[in-house]
Amino acid sequence: MRIKYVEVRALCHATEDEDKVKGALSFLTGTNKIVEEKLTGVYGEPIIMMKVKEQGKEAMAAYERLISDEENRQKLIDDLDLRLEGWKLHVRLDKQDLVKGSISIGSGDNTVKVVVGAGGKTEKGREAKNFFLGSMGVKS
Repeated sequence: MRIKYVEVRALCHATEDEDKVKGALSFLTGTNKIVEEKLTGVYGEPIIMMKVKEQGKEAMAAYERLISDEENRQKLIDDLDLRLEGWKLHVRLDKQDLVKGSISIGSGDNTVKVVVGAGGKTEKGREAKNFFLGSMGVKS
């Protein structure tokens, strides 16, 4: 089994610098292939949805950046049951920290959503959990 893809999504509001948000996504994923979709907020304000989806080696590199910090890795390990959906690991990162070049687990509205897809054939939760734990250096 392996990491199949890493998908990253962020909303860029009118009060935010688009280039900084793009830079944050590039910092995490290692690519500038960012797809933008223009949206309108509840009060008519412009919002840009930015998305990146990496596969193969690029996805593995992004995942390794995500789990490279010991504190983040431990948070993911501690909360793994809450973050897994089949073979998908869901993570939210603090957007402001990411803009500053630091990867930290976040919560709330001002976050970047990351979905890591792995390569299992079944929906067995235990198998997926063991895979992700192993990829983070935990022997189960």
